[in-house]
Amino acid sequence: MRIPILAFALLTLAGCGYNSARPGGIDESVTAAISAEDETIIVVTIDDPLPVKAARLIDPDGRVTEAFAIDRDRQTYSGGSSVRPNVGVGVVGGSSSGVSTGIGIGFPIFSSDGGGAVRRMTQSRVQLRIADIAAYRLNWQRYAIAVDLDDGVNRRSFQMVPPAPR
Repeated sequence: MRIPILAFALLTLAGCGYNSARPGGIDESVTAAISAEDETIIVVTIDDPLPVKAARLIDPDGRVTEAFAIDRDRQTYSGGSSVRPNVGVGVVGGSSSGVSTGIGIGFPIFSSDGGGAVRRMTQSRVQLRIADIAAYRLNWQRYAIAVDLDDGVNRRSFQMVPPAPR
């Protein structure tokens, strides 16, 4: 009897997923690609609540090339006031206590988004020029793109590997 219950619980858990979207369905993302028009230009697109303040391409010798263009498009979203239930599935057990399963459903009393809270997202489009395309083709994995996000109150920085050359 324990085997069918355990099998059912594992199949149920296999059907569950994790959504990494922020509340209100807003996703953060970063993409980088070589420009279709000019192979010496890297275009980085960043969707984040914070706008890009600065970006630079750093070569393997530490030379820095600042972005020559940063375009920002700020968007505002209004969260809905829908109250959605949460469903949880659990399996607990051990060799001496046996296996037990449980399913729980939770209904929030108050909306977690503040009843229509406003959220902001900025799409920043950064353009970086590759100073030496021949050197980039040989060692592009050793280059780095450094990005600073800043809205005047909040700040965050990150680095990433640039795209492969064409």
